[in-house]
Amino acid sequence: MLRLRKIDCFGQLLLASCTLLSIPFLGFFGAGLELFFLACWQLISVLLNTHSFISSGYKKPILLYWILWVADLILITPLFFFENDFTGNLKMFIIWITIGTVAFTAGYYLRLYYRLIELISLRNELDGLTKSKH
Repeated sequence: MLRLRKIDCFGQLLLASCTLLSIPFLGFFGAGLELFFLACWQLISVLLNTHSFISSGYKKPILLYWILWVADLILITPLFFFENDFTGNLKMFIIWITIGTVAFTAGYYLRLYYRLIELISLRNELDGLTKSKH
């Protein structure tokens, strides 16, 4: 399971790096599309790993991630339902704020996920040492 988590984490890190590197070539909206894919990937990852975060002592950080995710959703949802009610400048303002908060949330999750993987690796190593002494 740890190997799958490492693959998941480094895959997300690779996609985040590609997103940042593609800004000069695709512009911010192309990078925004890649950021959308990263957010979807992270949503699946966090749904599968929330229990592990809570049982490993990362309850507050993962709850903060969920609060940030819901805040991002609340920011973007009115654009879809009330698209004609917003002016072009207000719409762009909301989009830029959402892109910034989604990027922050993605970075926060990557950092948190990496810390979880390190903790699980350390526990596995310590369990192996204590078992070998018996």
